[in-house]
Amino acid sequence: MNDEAVRLSMLGQVLRRRWLALVALTILGAVTGAGASLVLSPGYTTTSQVLLRGEQEDTEFEAQARLVTSSTVLERAAAALGGDVTAAELRDVVDVEVPQGGLLEITGSAATPHAAQQLTDQAATQYVTFANELVTSTNDASTQVRLEQLEVLAQQVELTNDRIDRLHGAVARGALTLDSVRALTELESLRKDLAEAMAELEAAAVTPAGEEPLVIGPAPLPTSKAAPTPSQLIAAGAAAFLLLGGFGFLLAAHGDTRLRETGTLSAALGVPVTGTVPVPDERRGLLRRQRSVADGGDAATDPQCRRVLARLVATTGDELRLLLVAADDDPLARRAVARLAMAACAQNTRRTAVRIAHIDPADPMLDYSSDVSDAVFVVSPGTRTGWELIGIAMACADAGHPLAGSVIAKRVKQPKPAQQPDNAVGPDRDESLAGSS
Repeated sequence: MNDEAVRLSMLGQVLRRRWLALVALTILGAVTGAGASLVLSPGYTTTSQVLLRGEQEDTEFEAQARLVTSSTVLERAAAALGGDVTAAELRDVVDVEVPQGGLLEITGSAATPHAAQQLTDQAATQYVTFANELVTSTNDASTQVRLEQLEVLAQQVELTNDRIDRLHGAVARGALTLDSVRALTELESLRKDLAEAMAELEAAAVTPAGEEPLVIGPAPLPTSKAAPTPSQLIAAGAAAFLLLGGFGFLLAAHGDTRLRETGTLSAALGVPVTGTVPVPDERRGLLRRQRSVADGGDAATDPQCRRVLARLVATTGDELRLLLVAADDDPLARRAVARLAMAACAQNTRRTAVRIAHIDPADPMLDYSSDVSDAVFVVSPGTRTGWELIGIAMACADAGHPLAGSVIAKRVKQPKPAQQPDNAVGPDRDESLAGSS
């Protein structure tokens, strides 16, 4: 058998034995996802774009983005929306990004499409209004400073021009010296520089127009919830818990060394498996009287118990002198031992002698019994490791009762009690139980 077949077999075993636990984990994951959707699901989202006109630096873009989520803008938006909305709540549902192209993308989230649209539009509108107010107040202050500087510079230009005029008058009267010529040249250059500076100041004194932020258009009405939606979170939670649970069960099954297959049980004990003893399932709410009958009352007529005993007689000889051994922590095997003993005693022959012994797998020890010869170990699948079975087989041999065979205890469904007429009396009215084969 290759590794892939082993893995598929192990996966099949996990699905058969743990399917209820996997279903419970899936439901738990779905409930967890539904709870997480209350926090993680944004609901309906929409985006409004604002155009930033004029030349903007990277730091200015970041400053404008922070301005969108400032307390002033959010408080104005909350007041415009009305209701019990606060700026702190809007800060959690309003987001802003700065893509390429001089745009600000303002995104708002809400529980309904119309609420998301109104929230986004108000955030964009209040941002543009506040930004324009800041630009206007800043330009007013800058213009005032520039006008004052322009007035001072104009006075200086006037004085310089008067001095240049006096020098020109001196030239006309012939009172010009070498130093005067040099000074005249420098003053002419200064007059040119002053004229250029005056032109720049006059251009800067004019407030630039048309560079305020502009909302490109209203936010579109969202048609569906944004990811992750509640259904996506529920499905993701269910899938995550299912996968984690399945992976955990696979790891546990891979590390479980207890034997379940008939061949491996037989190889560990060193004797063949003689047969299977059915044990009715008492986990289905049966009455105590039914359980007592199921433990051995129908064993005498159980065909599988009789076949197991017949095979043991064929193996050990005409006499049936057996020591039935079961682990003391294996209740299913102990009930199977009781059923075998009941079936053996029902034969009512002098050549039949059956003893029952319960052994501790951690410290296997048995006492010698003179009225029995061979031992038969009864085990339920998936309860013992290979080393434990080897230890039990050696303990039986050391006590003088070597194993003649082994028996598998198998849990079966308890049949329903037979219906009896209401006027029935006597033992015929008792409910009968029969073992399943």
